[in-house]
Amino acid sequence: MIGHTEIKYHFLEGGGEMGELTRTFDWASTPVGAVDTWPRELQAVVGVILHSGFPMFLWWGDEMIQFYNDAYRPSLGNEGKHPEALGQKAIDCWPEIWSIIYPLILQVKNENKSFFLEDQLVPIFRNGKIEDVYWTFSYSSVIGETGTIDGVLVVCTETTRKVNLLKEIEQSRERLRLSESNFKRIILQAPVAMCILKGPKHVVEIANERMYKLWGKPERTFLGKPIFNELQEAKYEGFEALLDNVYKTGETFTAYGAPVTLFREDKTETVYVHFVYEALREGDNSISGVMVVAVEVTEEILTRKKLEESENQVRSLVESAPFPIGVYVGREMRIALVNQAIIDVWGKGPHMVGKTYYEVLPELDSQQIYPKLDRVYTTGVPYHARNERVDLMVDGELQTYYFNYSFTPLFDAKGNVYGVMNTAAEVTDLIIAKQQVERSESNFRNMVKQAPVAMCIMLGPDHVVEVANDLIIELWGKPAEEVMNRPIFEGLPDARNQGLEELMDGVYTTGNAFYANERPVTLLRKGKYETIYQNFAYEPYRDSDGTILGVLAITIDVTQQVKARLEIEEVVAERTADLQKSNAELSQFAYITSHDLQEPARKISTFTEMLTNALGETIDPRARLYLQKIESSASRMLTLIRDILALSQLSKNTYQFETVDLNDTLSEIVNDYELLIEQKDCEIISDHLPSIEAIPVQMSQLFGNLISNALKFSIPGNKNCIRIASQALREYERVEYPDLKPFMAYYKISFSDNGIGFNQEYAQQIFNIFQRLHSKADYQGTGIGLAMCKKIAENHSGHISATSVQGDGATFTVILPVSQRNHA
Repeated sequence: MIGHTEIKYHFLEGGGEMGELTRTFDWASTPVGAVDTWPRELQAVVGVILHSGFPMFLWWGDEMIQFYNDAYRPSLGNEGKHPEALGQKAIDCWPEIWSIIYPLILQVKNENKSFFLEDQLVPIFRNGKIEDVYWTFSYSSVIGETGTIDGVLVVCTETTRKVNLLKEIEQSRERLRLSESNFKRIILQAPVAMCILKGPKHVVEIANERMYKLWGKPERTFLGKPIFNELQEAKYEGFEALLDNVYKTGETFTAYGAPVTLFREDKTETVYVHFVYEALREGDNSISGVMVVAVEVTEEILTRKKLEESENQVRSLVESAPFPIGVYVGREMRIALVNQAIIDVWGKGPHMVGKTYYEVLPELDSQQIYPKLDRVYTTGVPYHARNERVDLMVDGELQTYYFNYSFTPLFDAKGNVYGVMNTAAEVTDLIIAKQQVERSESNFRNMVKQAPVAMCIMLGPDHVVEVANDLIIELWGKPAEEVMNRPIFEGLPDARNQGLEELMDGVYTTGNAFYANERPVTLLRKGKYETIYQNFAYEPYRDSDGTILGVLAITIDVTQQVKARLEIEEVVAERTADLQKSNAELSQFAYITSHDLQEPARKISTFTEMLTNALGETIDPRARLYLQKIESSASRMLTLIRDILALSQLSKNTYQFETVDLNDTLSEIVNDYELLIEQKDCEIISDHLPSIEAIPVQMSQLFGNLISNALKFSIPGNKNCIRIASQALREYERVEYPDLKPFMAYYKISFSDNGIGFNQEYAQQIFNIFQRLHSKADYQGTGIGLAMCKKIAENHSGHISATSVQGDGATFTVILPVSQRNHA
């Protein structure tokens, strides 16, 4: 928080990014003048603007100097007028729309006329170009201290997306009005799910095949009947109320990725849908029904969730893969994941995660690799290199290697590139062997036999095997006498009809080399057929005059790498499918095990106490120490069992939601921890907390675990503090939490402490069960508390996350819905 001694003028406190820019701006260099000369009216308006959550903009004075707030900031785009617009003259900032806005400004300044305009087209320059942007805004005058109009206040919001959507709907509506027959044909042939619902009961008049497929039932089930006769689950999730409102008011309703429960294929399932409810009007403008346009996006959303759930399994498989793999995120190519194989290739040591690709491999700066990475990140088009030279600094010496490698873009759930995956196979030996062949024809054949990769020379149009080394004989799986000095496809009849004949013929007749990677070839080896994968090159074999004599074959068996990659893909699919079932079984097992283990643990504790009392003062000191250790271990076991039992209970659906005042919950927890709070010299400061629909006991567990966690990891000898802040989740913040339900209002509650903190690298890991970042000797605990917090947040359709800096405290942020009306 900014103290009173740091900021002279309180109206400039806070305000986010624009508050900071406004405080540091050199206003003395503008016609507005230094801040201490500003009139009270300007101070008041600027204070209102900076602290408003609604987009606001101010022109002040004859030069119309500009002010705006954080809510208005996104409307200026990423590559537009921000931050130069702050303090700039209006005419200098808005030349492209001056002819539009200046007459409006004059009306306000000359006539003191305030007005409100809705969905007005006002093109502006942003994101590097002129964009057609629609606004709903009001212009109003700001009266100065002398009674003159000294400023124009603009309160606005961008409605481009709404207007464009309404335009699309209006265009569709106009086409539909041309004729009833065309209208029905458009619906039936539409590339998205569409239907018409008539009357207050929403009777299905017409629907296309895509809509019936979305509903999961045939036409006869719906046609001519009220839709919610069949869609009972969706009715109770609020969709009937939405349709009723559109039918009564004519207001269009749009939703993106909304969850809806449907009974399809004899089972209930939750699907996710983008949809629009649009009032259907007659010639007299009366509303006769509702048109529904929908697109199912379940696969996209579930795929993203499955990828997140299987991230740990994929990471483990990648790390154990026998070929190099690296994952780099962001335009700066920060290393998020590398396996041992790529660490060995780079020769830089194991500590690379978190560094940028440039920091680890600065020697690549002059080798045109960084531009290729950036191009893949920018365009989303993968890049594949074959036999490419790369010079690496290994053991303090710049050494030359050759690789087949790929840069593959990684896409998030919205289709945006967020990183690049790097896979590679070192082919240095293959390239060196090829270069040696080209350099020295005199010892070429001998070199083929001694080459470190499988090689052979085949002469003439029949491809007679002239020279072959032991590695390629082993690859063929035949005795040397069966293939040497014979046409290759006589010695290897099992290799016929797999496309190799045409490839060799092409190299021999055209002189054009052919290269292939991971090509499967089926061979009869040691009495059985095997499919092997090869990286190979077919090169024309020439005499000193350049005449083609035959074909040189160089091949590397990459079967192990290919099978490993395929196994990774198969395991990821299997693990993702089994994970949900395994979690349910594990929860039930934990409950039963924890429940049954409590009794023997209690007996150990009870009989230890009885034995200590029975022996009294006669007990040997060493024996007393042993008994104390038994008692301590039994106590820890009971604590662990109870925590496991509590965690397993969180998976049950027997709890009832009711209104919970979180201020009362906090008060109870503070009373419970009163002695520990005093021992830790800790102060707990809290905003006024909301009342929400929740499970009371789980709210107590959530607050208790978070406060207990902060007290446990406080710094001894410090004045400790836990700060609890609460605010309604703003609409623009929801993009950070894509799993939140679109129809529910949420509160964001944060628990901040000044304790020992943790490395942000472990921000996800700490919510895993039994996960500890410190030894039991240093900090007691079972490693279950934060896992319970995560489960409680999920039970309430919420979210929990953590941020921290090692040694500088931690903040746990919990997102909880106000009401569980749409809880599923």
